Amino acid sequence: MHELSLVQSLLQLIDEQAAKHGFSRVNEIYLSCGRLSSIEPESLKFAFKTLSDGTPCAQAKLQLTILPLKVFCFSCEREIECEDADPTRCPRCQGDQVMVSAGFQELRIIELDVD
Repeated sequence: MHELSLVQSLLQLIDEQAAKHGFSRVNEIYLSCGRLSSIEPESLKFAFKTLSDGTPCAQAKLQLTILPLKVFCFSCEREIECEDADPTRCPRCQGDQVMVSAGFQELRIIELDVD
């Protein structure tokens, strides 16, 4: 379960930002990750709830947006959203000249709501 180490890193990063910017409480954390990042949302939320106790994030709500998987098709010359988790063909023309162009991003902090 790599979500535990992700949450540990997230909390450490937020602690550093709290010291730097002088906030003492985090109300909401907005995160994003790509569909191929292998992050399980429920595991992430569980790890966050467990590890955030006693930190400025203890009462924070975690908002996670999972970004869609997109491929660039060299035949269509277009970026296309893909439902398949292992895209080897273009969902539009079935061509096999595709490259994953989005949806592989790891966990990112988008915004913090703090006091």
